[in-house]
Amino acid sequence: MKFAFVSYHPPLADGSAAGRQLFALGEALRAEGHEVTCWCWRAQEPTGLPDWAEWQPVPNAAGWRVRGRAVLQPRSDIVRADWEVPEGAVGIADDPASFAAVAGATLSIATVHYAVRLDRAALTDWSGPHVQDWRGERTAVRRAGQVWTFSPRVRQAVGRGVIVPATVPMPDQPVPLVDEPVVGLLADWSWPPNLHAADTLVRGWARVRAHVPGARLLLAGRGSCPVGSLPGVEWLGEVPETSDLLSQISVFAFPCPDTSGPKMKTLDALAHGIPVVTTPAGAEGLVGGSGAVLGSTASLASALIDLLRDPRRRARLAVQGRTAVERGHAPLVAARARVRAVASATAG
Repeated sequence: MKFAFVSYHPPLADGSAAGRQLFALGEALRAEGHEVTCWCWRAQEPTGLPDWAEWQPVPNAAGWRVRGRAVLQPRSDIVRADWEVPEGAVGIADDPASFAAVAGATLSIATVHYAVRLDRAALTDWSGPHVQDWRGERTAVRRAGQVWTFSPRVRQAVGRGVIVPATVPMPDQPVPLVDEPVVGLLADWSWPPNLHAADTLVRGWARVRAHVPGARLLLAGRGSCPVGSLPGVEWLGEVPETSDLLSQISVFAFPCPDTSGPKMKTLDALAHGIPVVTTPAGAEGLVGGSGAVLGSTASLASALIDLLRDPRRRARLAVQGRTAVERGHAPLVAARARVRAVASATAG
């Protein structure tokens, strides 16, 4: 098969959550013998793109025609780049904002990572750009030949879709187990849900430290430190590799607000053999036994205390989590699921 992806996020092994997933998926499809191309169109030129991807930004434009198109056809500015799906390829928009570029393909696919309506409700935050995102999502879902979602919750919210597994680049081996009570959270700190998670985590941290003497919390990722100076909390900043943080911790804690779609940080931790304490939203889209401890944001501190006190349980969850990702979310598993989805759309 020929797959032509269009994405705002460049496919990079160390890129954004969506970009890392697209990189893993593209590499797996190529390993299976499929032809893969990708056009990424964000304004800033990326470095280190794989040989199957290219970068071309959308030309800047202004004026009443552009504003009028935005009203009538939300999130369709990408058509100004005059890019076309290669002949014979399935056109796949990796985000609703990319869909207008693939709308004319024989088979057009819209990928919906999360549902705008659910996320805005969870964060109680609607603005003009969010409304346009929602309208663009609805347009892509309505016009696409097929829609890919990553969870039943998102499929229900957008009204249609084939559920395919999320994926991440899979490490060859899990990181060694850490015996000490070290909790970690790695995130892009410009994303509001991650700031909500950090706030919840630090509000319960004093209680964790009171019950687990010597417990440490390591925070890392892109952006500024999301919290102030607190006992037992260390800021590592941006780390070159995900494993640079995960190799130092015994539990990954992510008190995710009620946003939608799979959370790559959860998949990453489980793939590296790190047990996760999170909310149901933080484990959304996971296939099979996850190796994650689920609870509400209010019960997070209690769940952390129990798990930090039980190294045998942590070791058991580490194995369960990595096995679940290998079986349900490894790149080849995800690639084959998408091939089946395309085959079902083109059959007959």
